[in-house]
Parts: sequence; structure tokens; C-alpha cells
Amino acid sequence: MDKVPLSDELKAAFYEFIETDPNITSLNTIKSYQSIGNRVFEKYDILDKRNTELMLRRYGKNTNIKHLLAKLNEFFIINEIDYTIRLRKGKRTPRRIPDILSKEELQKILNTMPTVYKMMISCIYNIGSGLRISELINLEWGDISWDQLSLDNPIIDVKIRKSKGGKDRVIPMPKESAIPLIEYADKVGCIGSSGLPEGKRIFDFGEDNWKKDLKLIDEREWEYQYIHHAHSWIVYNIFKKYFKFSNKKITPHSLRHSRATELLTVHKVPIEKIKDWLGHEDISTTMIYLHMGSEDDKKLMGGIGGV
Repeated sequence: MDKVPLSDELKAAFYEFIETDPNITSLNTIKSYQSIGNRVFEKYDILDKRNTELMLRRYGKNTNIKHLLAKLNEFFIINEIDYTIRLRKGKRTPRRIPDILSKEELQKILNTMPTVYKMMISCIYNIGSGLRISELINLEWGDISWDQLSLDNPIIDVKIRKSKGGKDRVIPMPKESAIPLIEYADKVGCIGSSGLPEGKRIFDFGEDNWKKDLKLIDEREWEYQYIHHAHSWIVYNIFKKYFKFSNKKITPHSLRHSRATELLTVHKVPIEKIKDWLGHEDISTTMIYLHMGSEDDKKLMGGIGGV
């Protein structure tokens, strides 16, 4: 077969395949597939070699068109459709190295923030090798092993549930983040009968009253929209207001890069451990997070010398 009709029936069956794929656990990923899929099914009547090349040229720069076409190949195999989309390996877009902060720069910013904002940033930076924003938003009181905290044990476990790729992981949190959170739990009435924090999400972005009707109708869609709402809130109320630099652009993800770099270069944490704490599958992804500055270069070259 040299072409496949892009019919409404194929579209519906393909979307059902995506929604029931056990390897896709994120509603965000499903919506990403459907977003570019809608454009493809609306624009083209058939899928063939020529149209595939047109799609890649038209949508290739700023969309996940290759991921969509690869997923279509999976769908064709499982449904015994005799067609394979040939995808050429293209040139990789050069990665822009994100700006990062030193611990001292971050501390100066924290000193200007309200307490709750400071706790959010402390959690993003301090827990493991740094949290994703969605992980911070979904963090619940019960995810933290509060009973482990003592004078002899200042590091406690935090369980990150259903993160990117649907994976769980357990990572360490230092007392510098844990103790302010316990004080905050007491303030907002989340200390249970055991004397330890308990309850649902730690940080509230209007959860109880945000789109209540949608939550009753479709809780999964509500969850997806709430995460985006909370993410935008954090960016506009914390990062755009407090992380102002003339020579740097600092985003929430910059803190993960900053933390990973500090752990490797200052504390000599093994890169395999940093990979696990970040929640990466491949260590090559972790390498992207690490920044060796000019001072590190000088120290390395100082030990090498020349002729």
C-alpha cells in the first residue's frame, strides 16, 4: 500500500488508540498528539510520501509532528494496516543552554519573597535534584515521610507520584525545606492527630473553587487545566516578579539546571544519582542539565597545562 486515506473513522480510531495507550499517562501528552493530529486530518485527505514531506516542512519546526507520525506507525502495525511512514533523520536544532543561578544569587532573591513563595522555590530547588513545576503543584502532605525527620536524620524521603512518563520516584529533601513546611502545615490546619502534616496538595492555587462545574463533569480534564492554571500563576506571580536579571532569563526549569550543576560541581554527587533524582530515563538527558562554567574550565586546564 502506497497511501492511507485520512478519514474520520481513522482519526477516531487513532485517537482512541492514543487515549488507551498504557505508555501515555499524561493528559498533556494526549492533547499534544490531538492538537497536531487535528491539523493533519483537517489539511490532508491522504497520507503518502509526498504529504508526509509536506507535513514535516509545514509543521516540523514548532510541533511534535515526528512523534505523531511515529505513533501513527505504531497504530498501523497493531491494526495490521499495510503502510509505513518513512521518517528521515533530520538535523538537530542546536540547544540553547539555559541560564542558571548560583546558590548565593538564589538566596538573595529568596530574602525578598513572602514566606509561601519562598517555600515553593525552596521545594523546587532543594528536593532531590530539583522538581518540575507540575511535581511541586501535585505535591501532597502525605508524600513526605515526616516521621523520618529528627536531629540525627535531617534528610527525609519524598515520593514523587506519576511524574513525567507516569513514573514514581523517591528523592531526598533536606531540613531546610522540611521544617518551614511543618510550620506552614500548622498555620493552615494540616497537622493531623499524629502531630504530623497530612492532607492533600501542599500549595493551594484556588483548587476548591476553581472551575467546580468542570471538576464534577470531567475530573481528568479539570486536573489538566488546573495544572496549567497553577503553572501560569507561579510564572507570573513569582518568576516574572522576583527573578529579574539584565543578563539572564530565569525560568522555573532553570532551577533544576542550577541544582543539578551545584550537586555535580560543588558537592560531587555522582551523575547517575543526579539522573535518578531528576527522574530521567537516559543519562544523556541529564548531561544537558549540567553547566561547567569558566572557573571550572580554568581549574581543569590548570591541572593539564601546555607545552
